[in-house]
Amino acid sequence: MSPIPARVRFGVRLVAFLGAGALVLASCAATPLASEHLSGTPALSISVPLSSVGCTLNDVCLAVGTTSASVGPTSVGEFSTARGRWLSLTLPPSPSPLITSIACSASSCLVGGSQPDRDLLWHFDATTHAVSIATPPPGGIGVDALNCNELNCALVDTSAQAGSPRFSISADDGLTWTNPQSMSWAKGDTITALACGAIFDCVVGARSPLHQFVLYVTRDGGTTWNEQATPTAWTTMNSLACTQLRCVALASTAHSSLLIRSNTFARTWTSVSLAQRANALACSTWSSCVVVGQRTAETPWLANVHESLAINASLRYVPTPLLDAACGAKRCVAIGVTTMLNVPLTGAGHT
Repeated sequence: MSPIPARVRFGVRLVAFLGAGALVLASCAATPLASEHLSGTPALSISVPLSSVGCTLNDVCLAVGTTSASVGPTSVGEFSTARGRWLSLTLPPSPSPLITSIACSASSCLVGGSQPDRDLLWHFDATTHAVSIATPPPGGIGVDALNCNELNCALVDTSAQAGSPRFSISADDGLTWTNPQSMSWAKGDTITALACGAIFDCVVGARSPLHQFVLYVTRDGGTTWNEQATPTAWTTMNSLACTQLRCVALASTAHSSLLIRSNTFARTWTSVSLAQRANALACSTWSSCVVVGQRTAETPWLANVHESLAINASLRYVPTPLLDAACGAKRCVAIGVTTMLNVPLTGAGHT
């Protein structure tokens, strides 16, 4: 079964508390600019922690979360209209669901995770605002990562038979999937990043139990994989997004978070050092991104990063660290375990 993401574990602990009471070619530090002021709004449910968020290209966003608590709901969902109004969402019934990721296309989103002995895969229609059960590749016991662009999607899950990661792609927005390709090089590893620049051209990052990070690229839909050189200081990568040859992501070292960019499809990278601990990244363009995380164990942090310049936001009504972020065409959103935050875009557009 897929490992529980750190942000899910953190969210469960915090909600319980609230209820009780490639080489880097260039590196530079992000320069803070004047703060902008953003205000959070409470999630519609505080009994289940939010953990994942995604936005379609038409600016409809979806936020979901799950809990293992035996009393009350085990999963919750909300969606926002293009104007930023958040509304309750009905999710399909599922025994002991664990949601690990959301990936959105032009007008829909896929929600991935696990349920007892099989993959969990849901489809959210941004027009009807309905969530339905989708059909994942057969023989999986948990979705580890999802990625979508306008129509094409990629999925990594864990094989029930071999216990190793498998890679599948879809050319019809997640309706059907190719036969899973084994990723034997990642057996025993945790998949931390997945993105495709085109339907057959994808990048996957994985971390070993010893916290060693590896990055692999396929140009043939998962039939063959080639390892890409990365700095030895990198311990993980997440929030990876690619368009054609351009990729942007977060990388972590033992002491810092980095916003990294590549225009050679993961062969070489440039980096921007971030002043705080970053949990997630979402970008409106290759050079304009929103980074969320925390200043301390309990203090949230959000910054807009343009090239190597950072605008640290002044946050109100955001009681916990921010865990995830997503961008549509004209706006971004961020979430904490019990908080929604609309983030205005400057320089909106697509790479």
